[in-house]
Amino acid sequence: MRPSYLTLTPAVVHRLAREALAATLGVGGFGRRVTAAQLLDLLLLVAATARTLFAVVTRHFPFSHETARQAVRRHLPAADTLRERLTDALHAVAAFTRRDRRRRWTVALDTHYVPFYGERSTAGVIGGPRKGGTQFFHAYATAVLLHRRRRYTVGLTPVSRGVKPHKVVRILLDQVARRGLRVVAVSLDAGFDSGDTLLLLQQRGHSYVVPLRRKGNGRNRRNDCFARPGGTVATVEWRTETGGRAVSTRVLVWQRAREKTPRVYAFAGWGRGSEVRRAWRARRRYRERFGIETSYRQKNQARGWTTSGHAEYRLLLEGLALVLRQVWVALALLIARRQRFTPTVWVGELTLAELLDWLSDELGRRHPATRRIRLPPPPVTTSPIR
Repeated sequence: MRPSYLTLTPAVVHRLAREALAATLGVGGFGRRVTAAQLLDLLLLVAATARTLFAVVTRHFPFSHETARQAVRRHLPAADTLRERLTDALHAVAAFTRRDRRRRWTVALDTHYVPFYGERSTAGVIGGPRKGGTQFFHAYATAVLLHRRRRYTVGLTPVSRGVKPHKVVRILLDQVARRGLRVVAVSLDAGFDSGDTLLLLQQRGHSYVVPLRRKGNGRNRRNDCFARPGGTVATVEWRTETGGRAVSTRVLVWQRAREKTPRVYAFAGWGRGSEVRRAWRARRRYRERFGIETSYRQKNQARGWTTSGHAEYRLLLEGLALVLRQVWVALALLIARRQRFTPTVWVGELTLAELLDWLSDELGRRHPATRRIRLPPPPVTTSPIR
């Protein structure tokens, strides 16, 4: 996206979002009843209003909910293909330059869960920590750039039952590499603290930082690190559960004044200098990833609602939400550059909530809502007239 215009309007936001989806998802029409433009606008309106497909179709479009459902399902490819197309859409919005592709990037990898209340045996549903009144979720992992004003999402994949953490990491890093970005450092959530993940990152030569969790209740080499005093930098070794491969990594034991238990960060790399300084730098980069939690809350503002167990449709809603947030990040960066803001100045002219309002208003203008409710005729009574 390389805009040359001087005024941002709802029509501009609508055009950017629809062009990104049309170019990557390959959405077409559905017979004579639904055009490709209508279907794209339908999906964008579902995302912008965070409503269901049924609620949007019945108020804004001349075809039925069943027709819309069939049209969407017809254009949904297999999960792997859809994952790659959505990632292409994210990169199309970001529009990285040649200079960006020569840059050395740090990415944050994380997994987030969308509560599911249907059958536990539904495809794509996994277990997780209790949240929102359930322990079953559709889970998604993302890769996000750790860069001020450019917290672009550059990788997306659903997390299926039984998939090991290091395989998810490999998918995300390969997605970024295939699209020409150079990743040199990775900050990971604690869910990726397996030995296989660390071996993968060491093999690829990436700097990394990931908090380690305790393994079991007894004593072992990993758990012994939590008994060391804060500020300790040491080496911990163990073997992977599958394959018994030897793992060795440097760790930093860190404990704040008011915390009862210390935290242990596995790290490697992070530039030159003394090991203590590199450990401190790794922990600082890990703290920067907490902004990713904000991006997930923002993403939820643009995620369409559904009770469907269809894994590909849920992935589509997730991807649409991330694409709209990506448009907002790109436009906020444009505003900051044109107004010559310093990196710490908040761009208040266009918030994500306002961008979604702009988009929903523009789509509502193009597809006016039906403002009438059909009532059934009064029931026929058999009581005698008096």
